[in-house]
Amino acid sequence: MSRTKVSRASWHLRAGAIVVGWLTALLVATLVHPFVPTSDWLLVHLLVLGAASTAILIWSWHFTAAVLRVPDSVTRRGQVARLAAFTGGAVTVVTGMRTGIWTLLLAGGLLVAATAGWHAWSLLRRLRRALPSRFGATVRYYVAAGLLLPVGVALGVAMGHGDLPDALHAQFLVAHALLNLLGWIGLTVIGTLVTLWPTMLRTRIADRAERTARRILPVLLVGLGVAAGGALSGLMLPTAGGVLIYLAGVLLAAAPHVDEARRKAPVEFSTASVLAGMTWLAGCLVLLAASIGTATDWTQAAERVGWVTVPLIAGFVAQVLLGSLTYLLPVVLGGGPSAVRATAAVLGGAAAARVTAANVGLLVCVLPVPSLIRVLVSLVVLVALASFLPLLVRAVLIARRPLAQPLPTTTPGSKRPIQRRVGLAAVGLAAVLLAAAGGVALDPAAAGVGPSFDGAGGVHATGNTTTVQVSITGKRFVPDVVDVPSGDRLVVVLHNTGDETHDLVLESGAR
Repeated sequence: MSRTKVSRASWHLRAGAIVVGWLTALLVATLVHPFVPTSDWLLVHLLVLGAASTAILIWSWHFTAAVLRVPDSVTRRGQVARLAAFTGGAVTVVTGMRTGIWTLLLAGGLLVAATAGWHAWSLLRRLRRALPSRFGATVRYYVAAGLLLPVGVALGVAMGHGDLPDALHAQFLVAHALLNLLGWIGLTVIGTLVTLWPTMLRTRIADRAERTARRILPVLLVGLGVAAGGALSGLMLPTAGGVLIYLAGVLLAAAPHVDEARRKAPVEFSTASVLAGMTWLAGCLVLLAASIGTATDWTQAAERVGWVTVPLIAGFVAQVLLGSLTYLLPVVLGGGPSAVRATAAVLGGAAAARVTAANVGLLVCVLPVPSLIRVLVSLVVLVALASFLPLLVRAVLIARRPLAQPLPTTTPGSKRPIQRRVGLAAVGLAAVLLAAAGGVALDPAAAGVGPSFDGAGGVHATGNTTTVQVSITGKRFVPDVVDVPSGDRLVVVLHNTGDETHDLVLESGAR
């Protein structure tokens, strides 16, 4: 193995460890989130600001060096400095939000924004100094994404201060989500897939891919500008219209990728996960536009955006991130052809089961199902996504200890891989169905298959009234579970002890 390859593998191991650290923190936070105030905010930012943003800093520079044909090790000192600064800023943002110390939130936000701007400037300087390149236009996606993140961060820091009027806070929240998810992450993903998607499929790039990449970026930027500008101006219909313009850009950008997928089906975990992620992006954009366009006020619009954010992050961001890393890590870790095949096989293990469980489970979670079913199915989704971490540890061990013999290859034309994929997909589907069935068995009344206790199921009124005092701690209602004697009338007295507007919604739908 050459010294260059050793250096590259060592660098990606160290840099990738930061991403793994964020993903591990996300897994822990997901397991304990019912007991953590503001857990929803924490889960979103551990993935978006932590794992996904760190991966963007690492891999956007890597792909820039690849398409511009310059060694990415030339300016590795700058990469290290940016990663350190961004990680420090992200940790400070999380700490400031968790402790309620706005000065920490401000300091962390400034550091994150400055690092993103530095990253964009470095990419632009590299682009201007490089010789003309066929896919140099994809670097402009990274530059635009890096310039949008500071704006999104500024809106988030402003919201964290807590003294904004309710309507303005809601408008900032919508613009913040659009710029960070569709700008910083969305533009980076779309630009990267121009070259990464056919490479993952191991097929040639579509003839129109280069031309499409150049033409679509302005469409995406116009959509983002109209959507974010509409939100900040208090105009709902332009905001929804901007999201639709962005959706049109996404669909046009996907056209060459459809041609590539027709030549080589995306059946491996890496390609199937990315395909599922982009499908969730398109679906969530439709839902986002409809949710904002039909909202009665900005508070309702922000509430709906928050609801759409969950499938957008779990379906789009998480799956694209894990799918891309599944393909990229074996390549950069190296270790010889046998080791690369072995690490790829490990990271892509049980692909059909994992992808099916994650996507069918996530679809169940966004449907109006009883909470217990949603909780149990979400655990299946969590296992399907989090399985990447132990597989990654095993893959790294294999890469550092190359195999003595090459892995056996499958005979071309064999039907066994197809049968195995179908069987594994059935396993993933069965896991989701069993979890849903468990939710029904544990709470049949909520699922509508058992006795009802709404006054029409034979429960006699006692004439008594149970009064419950509910207060707010952080973003949680205390208590969040109430036991009421059968037949009693329930009266909830809500004390909003926080400094934000909240909606109290019972499991029955009453609010």
